[in-house]
Amino acid sequence: MSEPAPDPRPGPTALSRWRRGLFGRVFLTFFAAVLAFVTLASIVQFATRERHDAGWVEAADAVVEAHKPALLAALAGDGDLEAATRALAGALELRVAVRSLDGAHLAGDPATPPLRPLRPRQRSRLERGAPVMLREKSGEPQLAFPIGDRAVLIADTGDQAARRARNLALGVIGLVGLLGASAWLLARSLTRRLALLEDGAARMARGELGHRVQVDPLGDEIDRLGRAMNDMAYQLGELIRGQRSLLANVSHELKTPIARLRVLAELLAERAESLPEHPASARIRQGAVELEQDLGELATLVQDLLTSGRLELSGPHASPVQRTPIDLAPFLARLGAPFAAEVAVTPPGLSLVGDPLLLDRLITNLLSNARRACPQGHVWATAVGAAEDVTLAVEDEGPGIPPAERARVFEAFYRLDDARARDHGGAGLGLYLCAQIARAHGGTIAAEGRQQAGEARPGARLVVRLPLAGPPAPVL
Repeated sequence: MSEPAPDPRPGPTALSRWRRGLFGRVFLTFFAAVLAFVTLASIVQFATRERHDAGWVEAADAVVEAHKPALLAALAGDGDLEAATRALAGALELRVAVRSLDGAHLAGDPATPPLRPLRPRQRSRLERGAPVMLREKSGEPQLAFPIGDRAVLIADTGDQAARRARNLALGVIGLVGLLGASAWLLARSLTRRLALLEDGAARMARGELGHRVQVDPLGDEIDRLGRAMNDMAYQLGELIRGQRSLLANVSHELKTPIARLRVLAELLAERAESLPEHPASARIRQGAVELEQDLGELATLVQDLLTSGRLELSGPHASPVQRTPIDLAPFLARLGAPFAAEVAVTPPGLSLVGDPLLLDRLITNLLSNARRACPQGHVWATAVGAAEDVTLAVEDEGPGIPPAERARVFEAFYRLDDARARDHGGAGLGLYLCAQIARAHGGTIAAEGRQQAGEARPGARLVVRLPLAGPPAPVL
C-alpha cells in the first residue's frame, strides 16, 4: 500500500496548537465565561444607574436637609457660612460650594464647577425646592440643592465618582486576575495529569510494558483511565511474554531432534559416497548434501530464535549481555576471513566492552548478508573509534537497499525479495537479531547507501554504533 502524499499546507503554529489543545480550550472557555460575566454585570449596572442615582440623591438630600437650618441661618447673617458648608461637605464626603443665584461664589470649595445649564424641567424642580442631578455625556454628575430662595448648593461628585470608578476598575481587574489564575490552575491540573497519561501511553507503545502510570485508587475519571491503561499494559505484557516464552521453549526443544537429524544426514551422505556410480546414486548424494544444508539452516534459525527470545525476555532487572573487553582488530579479522572481507580498524588497538558471542553473531550476520548480496564483489568490515563510541560498518558492492526499505529490513521476518531470500535460505531474522543485539549493548544500527569520495556507489552499508564503555549495567 502506497504512503499518503504529504500535506502541502504549512503546519500549525505554536499559538494554534495551544489554542486547539485541551489546556488552551479549558483556559479560554473559563476565561471567556469570566469576561461574559463581567460584561453582563457592567450592562446591568449601566441599566440600573438611574435607579441608583435616584437613591443616592435621596440620601444626599436627607443630609442636606439636616444641615439646611445652619446654612439658612448663616445666609441670614446669623452664623459662619464657611463652617456650615465645611460641615456639610464632611457629611456628604463631597466637594461642595454655595453660590448665589447669579453664580457668585459665597462659601465652600472655590474649585467646585459652576452650576451647569438647567433644562426647564430641572429648573422647575429646583424652584419647587427639590434637588436636581445634572448629568452630561462627558463629566461626572453634579447635585444642586436649593438653599431658600437666595442660593444654590452645588455638590461636585467628581472625586467620589472617580474613587468609585477606580475601585470598580480595581475590583474588576482583581476579579479577572483571580478567575484567570483559577482557570489556569484548573486547566493545568487537568492537562498535567493527561500529559502523564500521554507519556505513559507513548512509553508503552515503545515497548516499555513494565511502565505504570501513577494513579489515585480513589481518584476521578482520569485516574480510572490510568488504571485501565495499566491493566492493558499488564495484560499485553503477559500475552507477549507468554508468546515469547512459548517460542523460546519450542525452539529449545527443537534443538535435540535437529541435532539427531543432522547426524543422520551426515551418515546418509557418507553412505551415499560408497554407492556404485549410477544416476540414482548421484541423486541420492545430491539429496543428502541438500538435506544437510537445510538442516544446518534450520539449526541456525532455531539458534536465532533462541537468542532473540533471550534478549526479548530479559527485562530491566536482568541483562543478558556480558561485559568483556574485545580487541577489535583480531576479532574482525577472524570473522571476516570466511567471507573474504577486507578489514580495517582505526586507530590500531581499538577495543570496546561487550558480549563476544552476541557481537560475533551480529558481525557474522552482517557479513553473511553482504556476501550473499555480492558473491563475487568486495566486502569491507571496518571499525572507527571516537571519544565515546565505536562505529562498525559492513559494506558490499551488491544491488543495495532501496531507501524506502532501509528502516524495515530490521523488522522480524521482513525480506526484500521473498523468492530470492528463500533461495538463499534467509528467513528474515538476521538483521532483526542484529538490531536486538545493538540495542542490548546500548547502541544503534542503520542501513545506508554506499558512498566513495562523496559520490554514491552501488551497494549497501550497514552501520552499528556502540558505546566504548559497553552495554548499560542491569538495574538491580
